[in-house]
Amino acid sequence: MKTKSAIMAIAATTLLSSAVSNAAQYALFNANAGPTTDTLWANPNGSLMDGSGFVTIGYFAAGVNVADIDTIPELIAQLGTFTALQTATPNVSGAGTIFAGPGYVAEDFSIYPLVTAISSLLGRSLYALASDATNLASVTSGSGFSLFFVDTIKEDSPVENQYTANPAGISPIIGTLGTFTGDPGLGEGTYTTLKMSVVPEPSAALLGALGALGLLRRRRI
Repeated sequence: MKTKSAIMAIAATTLLSSAVSNAAQYALFNANAGPTTDTLWANPNGSLMDGSGFVTIGYFAAGVNVADIDTIPELIAQLGTFTALQTATPNVSGAGTIFAGPGYVAEDFSIYPLVTAISSLLGRSLYALASDATNLASVTSGSGFSLFFVDTIKEDSPVENQYTANPAGISPIIGTLGTFTGDPGLGEGTYTTLKMSVVPEPSAALLGALGALGLLRRRRI
Protein backbone atom coordinates (compact mmCIF):
# COMPACT_ATOMS: atom_id res chain seq x y z
CA MET A 1 0.00 0.00 0.00
CA LYS A 2 2.80 2.38 0.86
CA THR A 3 4.49 1.62 -2.45
CA LYS A 4 1.31 2.34 -4.39
CA SER A 5 0.79 5.63 -2.54
CA ALA A 6 4.37 6.65 -3.19
CA ILE A 7 4.02 5.89 -6.91
CA MET A 8 0.81 7.92 -7.09
CA ALA A 9 2.46 10.84 -5.31
CA ILE A 10 5.43 10.78 -7.70
CA ALA A 11 3.11 10.60 -10.71
CA ALA A 12 1.04 13.55 -9.46
CA THR A 13 4.18 15.60 -8.89
CA THR A 14 5.48 14.75 -12.36
CA LEU A 15 2.21 15.70 -14.02
CA LEU A 16 2.03 18.98 -12.15
CA SER A 17 5.63 19.78 -12.94
CA SER A 18 5.09 19.10 -16.63
CA ALA A 19 1.89 21.16 -16.68
CA VAL A 20 3.59 24.25 -15.29
CA SER A 21 6.69 25.40 -17.10
CA ASN A 22 9.74 26.34 -15.11
CA ALA A 23 11.50 28.04 -18.01
CA ALA A 24 11.19 30.79 -20.58
CA GLN A 25 13.15 31.57 -23.72
CA TYR A 26 15.06 34.80 -24.22
CA ALA A 27 15.99 35.47 -27.85
CA LEU A 28 18.72 38.08 -28.32
CA PHE A 29 18.69 38.87 -32.01
CA ASN A 30 21.06 41.13 -33.85
CA ALA A 31 19.16 40.18 -36.97
CA ASN A 32 16.05 38.10 -37.45
CA ALA A 33 14.76 37.41 -40.94
CA GLY A 34 16.76 39.20 -43.62
CA PRO A 35 17.31 42.53 -45.39
CA THR A 36 14.77 45.35 -44.89
CA THR A 37 13.09 43.64 -41.93
CA ASP A 38 15.89 43.48 -39.37
CA THR A 39 17.42 45.95 -36.98
CA LEU A 40 21.14 45.82 -36.26
CA TRP A 41 22.69 47.34 -33.17
CA ALA A 42 25.14 50.10 -33.98
CA ASN A 43 27.91 51.87 -32.09
CA PRO A 44 27.73 55.61 -31.34
CA ASN A 45 29.75 56.30 -34.54
CA GLY A 46 27.25 54.34 -36.64
CA SER A 47 29.41 51.25 -37.23
CA LEU A 48 27.69 47.94 -36.65
CA MET A 49 28.23 46.16 -33.35
CA ASP A 50 29.88 42.91 -34.35
CA GLY A 51 31.75 40.79 -31.85
CA SER A 52 32.10 43.57 -29.30
CA GLY A 53 29.99 45.19 -26.64
CA PHE A 54 26.95 43.40 -25.30
CA VAL A 55 23.19 43.27 -25.42
CA THR A 56 21.20 42.03 -22.46
CA ILE A 57 17.57 41.53 -21.55
CA GLY A 58 16.34 41.96 -18.00
CA TYR A 59 14.38 44.07 -15.55
CA PHE A 60 14.93 46.94 -13.14
CA ALA A 61 13.85 47.13 -9.50
CA ALA A 62 10.18 47.52 -8.73
CA GLY A 63 9.07 51.11 -9.08
CA VAL A 64 11.63 52.03 -11.76
CA ASN A 65 9.63 53.41 -14.68
CA VAL A 66 10.54 54.67 -18.15
CA ALA A 67 10.76 58.23 -16.83
CA ASP A 68 13.53 57.07 -14.48
CA ILE A 69 15.73 55.60 -17.24
CA ASP A 70 15.15 57.74 -20.35
CA THR A 71 18.46 59.60 -20.13
CA ILE A 72 21.94 58.10 -19.87
CA PRO A 73 22.74 59.64 -16.45
CA GLU A 74 19.44 58.25 -15.11
CA LEU A 75 20.12 54.87 -16.70
CA ILE A 76 23.60 54.66 -15.18
CA ALA A 77 22.14 55.58 -11.79
CA GLN A 78 19.68 52.66 -12.06
CA LEU A 79 22.03 50.02 -13.49
CA GLY A 80 22.74 48.71 -10.01
CA THR A 81 19.08 47.64 -9.78
CA PHE A 82 19.09 45.90 -13.18
CA THR A 83 18.82 42.11 -13.22
CA ALA A 84 20.17 40.62 -16.46
CA LEU A 85 18.37 37.42 -17.45
CA GLN A 86 20.49 36.72 -20.52
CA THR A 87 23.39 38.49 -22.24
CA ALA A 88 25.01 38.02 -25.64
CA THR A 89 27.55 39.65 -27.94
CA PRO A 90 25.99 41.07 -31.14
CA ASN A 91 27.19 39.31 -34.26
CA VAL A 92 25.79 40.57 -37.55
CA SER A 93 26.68 37.40 -39.43
CA GLY A 94 24.42 35.23 -37.28
CA ALA A 95 20.67 35.12 -36.84
CA GLY A 96 20.84 35.49 -33.07
CA THR A 97 20.96 33.39 -29.95
CA ILE A 98 18.13 31.81 -27.97
CA PHE A 99 18.69 31.06 -24.30
CA ALA A 100 16.68 29.08 -21.80
CA GLY A 101 16.04 31.10 -18.68
CA PRO A 102 13.90 31.20 -15.56
CA GLY A 103 10.16 30.95 -15.95
CA TYR A 104 7.55 32.50 -13.69
CA VAL A 105 4.26 31.14 -12.42
CA ALA A 106 1.53 32.73 -10.35
CA GLU A 107 1.15 29.94 -7.82
CA ASP A 108 3.81 28.90 -5.35
CA PHE A 109 4.99 25.48 -6.50
CA SER A 110 8.30 25.75 -4.69
CA ILE A 111 7.73 22.37 -3.06
CA TYR A 112 8.26 20.82 -6.48
CA PRO A 113 11.93 21.01 -7.49
CA LEU A 114 11.26 21.32 -11.22
CA VAL A 115 9.16 24.47 -10.97
CA THR A 116 10.38 28.00 -10.37
CA ALA A 117 7.89 30.35 -8.76
CA ILE A 118 8.63 34.07 -8.55
CA SER A 119 5.16 35.48 -8.68
CA SER A 120 6.26 38.96 -7.59
CA LEU A 121 7.90 39.48 -11.01
CA LEU A 122 4.75 38.89 -13.04
CA GLY A 123 3.93 42.08 -14.91
CA ARG A 124 7.43 43.53 -14.47
CA SER A 125 8.75 45.32 -17.56
CA LEU A 126 11.55 43.69 -19.54
CA TYR A 127 14.08 45.89 -21.32
CA ALA A 128 16.82 45.26 -23.87
CA LEU A 129 19.98 47.18 -23.07
CA ALA A 130 22.99 47.39 -25.38
CA SER A 131 26.31 49.05 -24.69
CA ASP A 132 29.78 49.27 -26.22
CA ALA A 133 31.27 48.51 -22.80
CA THR A 134 32.62 45.00 -22.19
CA ASN A 135 29.89 44.18 -19.67
CA LEU A 136 27.60 45.86 -17.14
CA ALA A 137 30.35 46.00 -14.54
CA SER A 138 32.64 47.98 -16.86
CA VAL A 139 30.06 50.61 -17.88
CA THR A 140 31.18 54.22 -17.41
CA SER A 141 29.61 57.61 -18.02
CA GLY A 142 31.38 57.65 -21.39
CA SER A 143 29.85 54.38 -22.61
CA GLY A 144 27.35 54.27 -25.42
CA PHE A 145 23.86 52.93 -24.77
CA SER A 146 20.62 51.95 -26.44
CA LEU A 147 17.56 50.84 -24.53
CA PHE A 148 14.06 49.76 -25.43
CA PHE A 149 11.04 48.11 -23.85
CA VAL A 150 10.63 44.44 -24.83
CA ASP A 151 7.61 43.02 -23.00
CA THR A 152 6.21 42.33 -19.57
CA ILE A 153 6.92 39.12 -17.67
CA LYS A 154 4.02 36.73 -18.16
CA GLU A 155 3.05 33.52 -16.45
CA ASP A 156 4.77 30.51 -18.00
CA SER A 157 1.84 28.17 -17.58
CA PRO A 158 1.02 25.87 -19.22
CA VAL A 159 3.64 26.73 -21.85
CA GLU A 160 6.79 28.82 -21.66
CA ASN A 161 6.97 32.29 -23.16
CA GLN A 162 9.59 33.67 -25.50
CA TYR A 163 10.87 37.23 -25.11
CA THR A 164 12.62 38.60 -28.18
CA ALA A 165 15.13 41.43 -28.03
CA ASN A 166 15.10 42.49 -31.67
CA PRO A 167 14.64 46.26 -31.95
CA ALA A 168 12.79 46.01 -35.29
CA GLY A 169 9.71 48.21 -35.21
CA ILE A 170 10.33 49.62 -31.74
CA SER A 171 10.56 53.16 -30.38
CA PRO A 172 13.87 53.38 -28.51
CA ILE A 173 13.97 54.87 -25.04
CA ILE A 174 17.65 55.67 -25.53
CA GLY A 175 19.29 55.59 -28.97
CA THR A 176 18.27 56.58 -32.47
CA LEU A 177 17.09 54.57 -35.45
CA GLY A 178 19.10 54.86 -38.67
CA THR A 179 19.99 52.74 -41.69
CA PHE A 180 22.85 50.61 -42.98
CA THR A 181 23.09 49.73 -46.67
CA GLY A 182 25.33 46.87 -47.68
CA ASP A 183 25.94 43.24 -46.81
CA PRO A 184 26.71 42.66 -43.13
CA GLY A 185 26.88 38.93 -43.74
CA LEU A 186 23.13 38.45 -43.97
CA GLY A 187 22.68 39.46 -47.59
CA GLU A 188 22.79 42.71 -49.52
CA GLY A 189 20.11 45.15 -48.46
CA THR A 190 19.16 48.16 -46.40
CA TYR A 191 18.90 47.43 -42.71
CA THR A 192 17.51 49.53 -39.92
CA THR A 193 20.04 50.22 -37.17
CA LEU A 194 19.61 51.16 -33.53
CA LYS A 195 22.46 53.56 -32.90
CA MET A 196 23.70 54.07 -29.37
CA SER A 197 23.67 57.45 -27.69
CA VAL A 198 26.43 58.88 -25.54
CA VAL A 199 26.58 61.69 -23.03
CA PRO A 200 28.12 64.62 -24.96
CA GLU A 201 31.50 65.83 -23.76
CA PRO A 202 31.45 69.23 -22.02
CA SER A 203 33.18 70.87 -24.97
CA ALA A 204 30.64 69.46 -27.44
CA ALA A 205 27.77 70.50 -25.22
CA LEU A 206 29.25 74.00 -24.92
CA LEU A 207 29.64 74.30 -28.69
CA GLY A 208 26.05 73.19 -29.13
CA ALA A 209 24.84 75.80 -26.63
CA LEU A 210 26.88 78.53 -28.34
CA GLY A 211 25.43 77.50 -31.70
CA ALA A 212 21.90 77.70 -30.35
CA LEU A 213 22.56 81.16 -28.90
CA GLY A 214 23.96 82.25 -32.25
CA LEU A 215 20.81 81.11 -34.04
CA LEU A 216 18.59 82.92 -31.55
CA ARG A 217 20.60 86.12 -31.96
CA ARG A 218 20.45 85.86 -35.73
CA ARG A 219 16.67 85.46 -35.63
CA ARG A 220 16.33 88.56 -33.50
CA ILE A 221 18.38 90.58 -35.98
